[in-house]
Amino acid sequence: MLTALCFTLISLGLFLLVLPHCRGRVYRPAALAIRHRAPKPITQTEAAVQRIASVLEPHIDMDPINRSQLSETLQSLDHTETPETWQARTLARALLFAVMLLPLILVSPFFCVAGMGLMGVAIYRQQHSQLTAEMRTRRQSIERELPQFAGTIRQSLNGTHDVVAILTTYQKICGPALRDEITRTLNDMITGNPERAIKAMEGRVASAKLGQVTRGLIAVLRGDDQRIYFDMLAAEFRKSQNEEVEKELLKRPDKMNPYMVMLFVCVCLMIGASLGKYIAQQMGAFF
Repeated sequence: MLTALCFTLISLGLFLLVLPHCRGRVYRPAALAIRHRAPKPITQTEAAVQRIASVLEPHIDMDPINRSQLSETLQSLDHTETPETWQARTLARALLFAVMLLPLILVSPFFCVAGMGLMGVAIYRQQHSQLTAEMRTRRQSIERELPQFAGTIRQSLNGTHDVVAILTTYQKICGPALRDEITRTLNDMITGNPERAIKAMEGRVASAKLGQVTRGLIAVLRGDDQRIYFDMLAAEFRKSQNEEVEKELLKRPDKMNPYMVMLFVCVCLMIGASLGKYIAQQMGAFF
């Protein structure tokens, strides 16, 4: 038995070693990686949405303030489309899903019109909610790094007050969301007004905690000694982060309650089945 197991394992190992070198064959992990990186094919629904959006886009006229806010949000989320294009695609998707309810007109014209209107509004609001959720997730990802960010700035202030050098150093070790913001801020600082570039980062992320960091960086740009400020800020962020972790841990028992009920029901059924079988056996002995 042991010899057969050893022979099987050795044969499997040799097969996996020889397989990548066989001509005409692609190693399965490599094929999966290539398939994962390849662009996803456009579905018929997406193609229809693009065609409808191309018709709607020239007729969209957005308020300048709303357009500016939406443009900042799309850029922060690495969307390459313009606000008008995004709005047109959202409207096109809502219209497309609303038209799918058109066969209801055979049942009731009133319910058909009402259903199409409700479906269109629901899809439109869902697209806006999805964009807001992406922005909130990105902001939370950045805020989780702020304790380390503030602590790193505090340590860097012992040797330099060059904000560009500090941000460039931290850019190499931070997460992707904060790295994108720092990269864009550095480009704006080098090509324009440094204070305005840092304020723009605060506006894009829309985070009160990041605003405290940016105010400290602006003070450093003006020549102020902000070492005590960043000491207090890092301690405050760490305390806030610990409190959020504790709140999340306290929520977990509530999330487990439905599963505990199911487990309790299963245990009761097992005990009931065992007792039923025992009682049936005893009754069979008497009769």
